[in-house]
Amino acid sequence: MKQYFNYFVKSLFIVNLIYIVLSFIIFQRLNITFLYIRLEIGAILIALILSFAYLIFKTDKGNDIVNVILAYLLIIPSLFIFRFNFGRFLFRSAWLIYILLIIFGIIYGIVLYVVSKKHQEEVKRLNELLEKNQENHKKSS
Repeated sequence: MKQYFNYFVKSLFIVNLIYIVLSFIIFQRLNITFLYIRLEIGAILIALILSFAYLIFKTDKGNDIVNVILAYLLIIPSLFIFRFNFGRFLFRSAWLIYILLIIFGIIYGIVLYVVSKKHQEEVKRLNELLEKNQENHKKSS
């Protein structure tokens, strides 16, 4: 639970920064203000979703591929909450949200590729250390 709360606080901070910047830009361009409570509830919901998805992504239990797919599927509703908060001011048509889904999917795929490469290198290094340790143990026997 402590780890989840840590993820939640970090994601809430990042989401709030994004919300502040976007609402400031909309205010400067269109002179439209948003209700703070509406934006904050949306930011909290998105932070809850993102932190839960990250927790599932980082878990060691279960199949890794299933965890990755499940975490990505959990992220998708956060885009709809984001669209609900900023609505017609950022999303003039519905196709933009699908483009964002594709972009997030591509970014997510790149992150997964980098993480898997790092994991493979770590496994290879640990196997080499294990073999070296076994050779040293055989020599000393």
